[in-house]
Amino acid sequence: MSAQTPAKPDVTKEDAILRESVRVFAREGFRGTDVQEIANRAGVGKGTVYRYFGDKQTLFWASAYWVLEQLHGRLASASSPADGAIAKLRASCRAYAEFFVENPDYLEIFVLDRAEFRGRAPERHQELHERMVCEFAEIVEQGMASGELRRGDPRAVVWSLGSALYGSVVFATYSKQQQSITELAECATEIFLRGILS
Repeated sequence: MSAQTPAKPDVTKEDAILRESVRVFAREGFRGTDVQEIANRAGVGKGTVYRYFGDKQTLFWASAYWVLEQLHGRLASASSPADGAIAKLRASCRAYAEFFVENPDYLEIFVLDRAEFRGRAPERHQELHERMVCEFAEIVEQGMASGELRRGDPRAVVWSLGSALYGSVVFATYSKQQQSITELAECATEIFLRGILS
């Protein structure tokens, strides 16, 4: 194995490193994070972290991708059993909010991605994101075909609904109102689906 070829990670160690890196990056920010602290919390040597991930930025992106994969799995699990496009969208939107309620550090990783790197994610992140958009666009297309949803651009619908959800979740973390993140996300979903015109 050449010095430039990363070691094939031990799944248990890799998972431990990623879990702890999410926690530390979320708490300390990208610039304030010390890889040694991640290594200590994961129960591995600092050299092990670098052997698996190369450098701090690569570790951050691996952590962000890990979070994105968790979100993708959660949304797929929520939408699969629901019957009909609207039910699938509602279930997914609720699961999206609950995902961040249960894992507040995950939201911080997404915010850091934008704040630190201006959304310049690696290609595999963009590919997974595109896959998620396509999966939900297919749900929207099915809803349009069945008459549940009015005709339009399915991708534009997905982008708009995703923006409303992300905005609701971020806004809820700063809001002093009594509504929970889940309640705000559900409200945004209902307004999106039903509209507010009389």
